[in-house]
Amino acid sequence: MNDQRKTSDQEMKATIITEAAALFSERGYGRTKVVDIARAVGITPPSLYWHFASKEEILFEYLHSGLVEFNQRMQQAVDAHDSPTDRLRAVAVAHTRAQLEFRDQAKAVLSVTHSATQLSAGLSAERLEQIRTLIREHIDRVRDIVAAGTASGEFDAPDGIVLAFAVLNICEYSALWFQSDGDSSAEDVAQHHGELAVRMAVSGRAPTPRERHP
Repeated sequence: MNDQRKTSDQEMKATIITEAAALFSERGYGRTKVVDIARAVGITPPSLYWHFASKEEILFEYLHSGLVEFNQRMQQAVDAHDSPTDRLRAVAVAHTRAQLEFRDQAKAVLSVTHSATQLSAGLSAERLEQIRTLIREHIDRVRDIVAAGTASGEFDAPDGIVLAFAVLNICEYSALWFQSDGDSSAEDVAQHHGELAVRMAVSGRAPTPRERHP
């Protein structure tokens, strides 16, 4: 009985987080009330408070659990390869896959984490730092790959930071424009992003005037 109750509680918490994330994405965190989340789930506000102490806790749990899982998936993709070229391709593919596999969740995360005002208003300083640390973990992962590729001579990137954020943004924002009924599948887009990331890394040097006009 205790195991059943625990499973039921976990399922309800997951439902609350999912419905809250949809509302955060649609209305913004500040304009979403606890009563709105409870109504979307089909429970009363007191019942919601049985599972979460506050709206802030819901936001934190959603962001924290999602980012931890995301980082694990990205690191697994990187660890499967040795060379910086293969690692950059793999992380771009994996990042895009994650964005498109969990597209609704990705859009909700983007709507919150890319608004510094909304994020800082929604979380305590301690929780905010935990989320920022998880976000920086992936940024540093890609920057380290770029730095390793540049040091080995595999990459020809004039500015490693620019390249790293170019790759990150291409993958991150695919959740906003991708259409499942379009000409390209999610996997097509992921593979294309992998090749595009490598192409940018190995062909980053701009041609000189003489090379442009021999």
